[in-house]
Amino acid sequence: MDRDRNLTATFTLLQPILTLNAGTGGSVTGDGTYDYGTNANVSAQPATGYQFLHWTGDGAADANASSTTVTMDQDRNLTATFSLQQKVLSLHAGTGGSVTGDGTYEYGTNVNVTAQPATGYQFLYWTGDGVTDANSSNTTVTMDQDRNLTANFTLQQKVLSLHAGTGGSVTGDGTYDYGTIANVTAQPTTGYQ
Repeated sequence: MDRDRNLTATFTLLQPILTLNAGTGGSVTGDGTYDYGTNANVSAQPATGYQFLHWTGDGAADANASSTTVTMDQDRNLTATFSLQQKVLSLHAGTGGSVTGDGTYEYGTNVNVTAQPATGYQFLYWTGDGVTDANSSNTTVTMDQDRNLTANFTLQQKVLSLHAGTGGSVTGDGTYDYGTIANVTAQPTTGYQ
């Protein structure tokens, strides 16, 4: 101090860095450099077939919300975690059969489904969306959404053919539902029995 002095101390606002990472199945936005104390908006977008689970790391206002804020009072490092969606396949059997293959599956899975007719019945078709071949009793279903399918069955039709030998006639032939009791009659002509 050999004379009067006038000094100014200069300060700058800290700028912490926000680093965002996306786990498998999605993307993130909002990373960058922010002024100290800023609330940074962050967002996690799941890819098709995935769902957002949570943020890991410190500073998220709501770790379970895909869109939230982060208080930038220090450098932050957050990761968005995603998981494959689970889709439910509900199978129903109409009268005359049974089905297999229902359950909960990961998004995009191709599931084998089977319709088994009961004795005397035959498989007709599947109703509902997503079946690869609606007319096949053994087919696949793509689980890109919840699915609800019904297997339709019908009673088999059996043909009764009657033939009369020389000396008479017969009645009662035709087509009958499986298990039906058909009445048949043989009528002899005069002089025959």
